[in-house]
Amino acid sequence: MRIKKPFKKSGGFGPLFYLVAGLLVAAPLVVAGVAGYYLFLKDAHKPQVTLLPEAEAASLKRTFTVSAADEESGIRSLTVTVTQGQRRTDVLRRQYDPPRDKISERFNLEGSELRGGVFEMQVAAYDGSFANLGAGNAARVSRRMLLDMMPPSVKPLTPAHYVRQGGVGLVVYEVNKDATRSGVMVGDVLYPGYKQKSGQYVCLFAFPADMDADAFKPRLFVEDAAGNERAGFFVNMAIKRRFREERVDVSDEFLAARLPAFAGLFPETRDPVERFKKLESELRKQNDATLDALGKKSSPEQLWDGAFIYMPRSVVRGSFGADRTYTYKGQEIASERHMGIDLSSTPRAPVPAANNGRVVFAGPLGVYGNTVVIDHGMGLQSLYGNLSSLAVHTDDEVKKGDLVGATGTSGLAPGDQVHFAMYLHGRPVIPIEWWDAHWLEDNVTSKIKRYASGGDAPQQ
Repeated sequence: MRIKKPFKKSGGFGPLFYLVAGLLVAAPLVVAGVAGYYLFLKDAHKPQVTLLPEAEAASLKRTFTVSAADEESGIRSLTVTVTQGQRRTDVLRRQYDPPRDKISERFNLEGSELRGGVFEMQVAAYDGSFANLGAGNAARVSRRMLLDMMPPSVKPLTPAHYVRQGGVGLVVYEVNKDATRSGVMVGDVLYPGYKQKSGQYVCLFAFPADMDADAFKPRLFVEDAAGNERAGFFVNMAIKRRFREERVDVSDEFLAARLPAFAGLFPETRDPVERFKKLESELRKQNDATLDALGKKSSPEQLWDGAFIYMPRSVVRGSFGADRTYTYKGQEIASERHMGIDLSSTPRAPVPAANNGRVVFAGPLGVYGNTVVIDHGMGLQSLYGNLSSLAVHTDDEVKKGDLVGATGTSGLAPGDQVHFAMYLHGRPVIPIEWWDAHWLEDNVTSKIKRYASGGDAPQQ
C-alpha cells in the first residue's frame, strides 16, 4: 500500500523563479558573445593584395603599384618596407579613415637609400575589422629583388635615314645588355625593334601623315629588366610631303544604297545625313581601334619577300593622306584624312594578296565593309576593304598574288573598288613605297643585309 506524505510548505523561491533568474544572468553573456562574434570573428578573412610588376629586378625609378581590397571591413592601413642588410626603410605608409573597400597606390624606390644589389620588399595591408584584438586581419606580400642601377646603352648602326611624311624608315641598332623593350619613339608612340640572330635590332618606324615635319624627331629607346631606360639619337632627315584635297558629294542615292547595312547602329538617329556623320566619326574611330589592336598581333619575323604588288589593271580613285571633305547639297557634313588608296577596275575584279603573310582578320569591319587584313611581320600589315566577297579566312597563310577577295561596294565605298592600305603597328603608312622595289631595296632590304646580317629570323 502506497502511503502519501503530507505536503510541506516552503518559505523559499520556487523553480520558476530560478529559471527566470538564470535567464536574466545569462542574457548579458549571450549578448556579449554575439557582440564578440561580430567584433572578432565575423571578418576572419585577410585582405587581397597584389604587387605589380612581378619583376625580379628593379631600378630606383621603376614604378610599382600595390592594390588591396576587403569588401567586408575595408582597408585600414598599408605599408611597403624595403630591407637590405641591417637597413630597413618604409617607402610607403598610408592610413585610411574610414577604411576603404579598395585602394591602389603607386611608388618607387628613389627615397629608399638602397644600394645596388639584392634587397627584400614587404607589403602589409590591414583591414578594418576587430580581429587580432582590434589590430585587424593582415595580408602580406614579400618579394626578393635585385636593384640594378646601371642603365643600358643604345647605339645606331645605320648612318642616315630619310623619311617622307606618311612613310616609313628603318634603323638598325645595338644595345649592351638584354632589353625588355626597345625601338623608336615617335612622339609618345613606341615602334618596337626586333632582335636578330646576330644580336642587332631592326626597327621599322613611321613618320605620321598628320605630324608636322618640325615635330618629327624620332629617337631610340631601350628599357632593361630592372626598368632602367635610356634614349639615343640618330641622324634623321624629315621630308615634308603635300597631300591632296578631295571633295566627295554625298547624294540621297548613295545614302539610300549604303546606310541600310548599318541599320542596327545609332537607332536613335533616324536622319540619314546625321547617321552618316556618326558613321564617319564614331564608327570609324572604333574600326581604327580594331586595326591598332591587330597591329599588336604582328609576327616578330619578316614574312614578306620583295616588293609588294597591287591589283592589276586598276586605276586610282582616292589617294593616301588626302584631306577628304564630304558635302551634302553643298554643305560640309564630315571630313577625314584618307589613309589608303582606292583602286578600281571592272566590277567584282579579283584582288591579290600584296605579299606573303598570315590573315589576321577576315570579315565585316564597319566603314571598311568586308575586309581582309594580312600580317607581313615586324609590325607591317596590309588591308583590303570594300570587298564584295572574301576568299580567305583568319589564320590562313597566303603567298604573294593569292586571291583574297573581289572588289565591291561594301562599307561606305563610293563605287566598286578595293580600299588598299598599309599599316605599321596599327598606324597607316603610304602604300606606294612598298610597291617600289628600288625604295624597298635602298631603305629596308640593303640595311638589314649590311648592318644586321647573320640572323635567319628576327626575334622579339
